[in-house]
Amino acid sequence: MRNDDGIYSDKLLALIPCYDEKIGNATKLVYEDREVLLGKTIKTVIKNLCMHYQFDLKASNNYYRQILTSKAAIPVAISTSLIYIQLKVREPIGKDDGAMGYFKLNCVEKIYTTGGDTYIRLKNTAEFRLLCNLNTGLKQLKNGELVEKLHKEVEKDKVKEALIYYQNEDSPAMKSDIARLFMKIDDILEKIK
Repeated sequence: MRNDDGIYSDKLLALIPCYDEKIGNATKLVYEDREVLLGKTIKTVIKNLCMHYQFDLKASNNYYRQILTSKAAIPVAISTSLIYIQLKVREPIGKDDGAMGYFKLNCVEKIYTTGGDTYIRLKNTAEFRLLCNLNTGLKQLKNGELVEKLHKEVEKDKVKEALIYYQNEDSPAMKSDIARLFMKIDDILEKIK
């Protein structure tokens, strides 16, 4: 188990690229009740997040790029309840600096403008200034919601396939079947919380 696996949980609301005078290019991890500054670039943190969940970001980007007819800022759709939308939060200083912040879709309270600036507010009341207009922010939010809807449809299809299999087959449950059942129960319990 990697030392930083504990930081990647479903309680992670946002990942914000930032610059720290002591550690340089860093990432601020925003949770419901705290923030953690990590001395890694946003690109590295996203890569590690995907590795933690055994998620193929490249394949996901290729798939959703076609559906959303968008080349950039594709939502990171790890699971139905773990989708991060990308919004520009800073101007890059150097060549490898990240500009996009990642915000957990179901934790976004609203995107709004005030005084000519666009902001995103999370359900834990944390707010971040965005470097995009309101329309772009709302478009990214809608793209995330579309990806979530597509994920839910896939989940329904998987459950239907499993039900059909067990209605047609009179065979004992395999360990993999029981493991999937536990994962489904765990997802349901997480949604109830």
